[in-house]
Amino acid sequence: MHSQNIQRPSSCKKKVVKDHYEFLGVIGHGGFSQIKLARHHLTGAKVAVKVVCKNEKNIQVLSKPNIMRSLDYHPNIIQLFQIIETQRNIYIIMEYADGGQLFDHIPPGGMQEEKARRFFKQVVGAVDYCHDKGIVHRDLKPENVMVDARGNIKLIDFGLSTWFTSGQNLRHFWGTLSHLAPEVVLRQAHEGPQVDIWSLGIMLYFLLTGTRPFVGRTTQDLLRLIVLGTYNIPHRVPVEARRLIRQILTLNPRKRPTAKQILQHPWLTQGEQYVPQHFTEALTKHPDPEIMTILCDLGYDPYKTWMSLTTRKFNTAMATYLILKHQKNQGPGCMFQGKPVPPRVKPHPCPMDLSHFTGITKRSPSEPVLPTFPMPQLPEEAKQAGKKAMRRASLPAIHLHFLTTRTTVPDIPTQSASGQQHAKRKHWKWVVRGIVSCDQKLCCCVPCVSNKVALM
Repeated sequence: MHSQNIQRPSSCKKKVVKDHYEFLGVIGHGGFSQIKLARHHLTGAKVAVKVVCKNEKNIQVLSKPNIMRSLDYHPNIIQLFQIIETQRNIYIIMEYADGGQLFDHIPPGGMQEEKARRFFKQVVGAVDYCHDKGIVHRDLKPENVMVDARGNIKLIDFGLSTWFTSGQNLRHFWGTLSHLAPEVVLRQAHEGPQVDIWSLGIMLYFLLTGTRPFVGRTTQDLLRLIVLGTYNIPHRVPVEARRLIRQILTLNPRKRPTAKQILQHPWLTQGEQYVPQHFTEALTKHPDPEIMTILCDLGYDPYKTWMSLTTRKFNTAMATYLILKHQKNQGPGCMFQGKPVPPRVKPHPCPMDLSHFTGITKRSPSEPVLPTFPMPQLPEEAKQAGKKAMRRASLPAIHLHFLTTRTTVPDIPTQSASGQQHAKRKHWKWVVRGIVSCDQKLCCCVPCVSNKVALM
């Protein structure tokens, strides 16, 4: 792996973690990192922070931020909020799913069929989305699937993920022993998605039985069973589910179904017609005006925020927008209510941050809320700029060396006194002047912003 566009973090970046997030404790450990629970100061939202130490042992996992950058919003994939790089660590701030691991939701003997079907369908949908994006996960297992407060799954841990190209083979052999595909055990070149499909078969078997299909007394026994494809399915597993497991756990990778084909299987559809779903978040074209207004109240410049969303910088401004958007999607009562913010955590631009623009000053509490912001189309090169958790100790992934409510716009109160009227007109002149200045800046050339993460 080679690093591109390496940038040394400035001193102001080192303060971002402490100034904007309060760490509440450690909630998990990975093979390459530590996962902490934190609270976002401005919104009060709980987030999961994956702390990856920058050293030679972690070269593989250091590509994770760039992979997660390329994933748009999907309801069954953990959402990335922010990436902060310091001289020693990379902090990956993500959505916090407080329902625990899927592994802990599977009772002895397996889940009820309906529940297993719903969970598995969501997992396959997330994997299908990744494959459409040209990403193979390579470490699918119940320990890498979280459950949120509403009972929906969230695919996590892209530390071993990589990009793939159809027709080109991969020659890296990573994964968790009990979930390895036969071609990985045999160290054969493979395209990538078929490895994920095999792991999906292991996961479906585990959901319905509470055990894994391949279990050996020793590592060599386990690998031999995988290569031979020797396993038994209990009779209590529904017939259609048994057929699907056998189709997935096929030794020949070319004969395994794709994620889309799995979604169309009779056991998953149960008479329903399969309809492909497309999940995308129109961040750049249609930013939420309500959230933009809240950000303006918190001290963020609307132009800078919009540029962060457009170029997918995953900086503080973008993180606050995404967290507020996530809170809003959770339903009424979950969104930020505008509580007082300690002065030390108010957004403060770094002196070296050239993307900061003060075209619109922060309004005072007496000013009316601006419902929308002028956002003309960006040049094509700017649109393309942004396109380029926990692990159980019992199942480590190893390298195989041996093989809300909307805010209403308040009405402008009428003033009887002529002095107050004059002050109001003067105040609006400043607002209009700021909007004109912002328009002029937006029409100028868009600064080039790097979205790369320094890799060592």
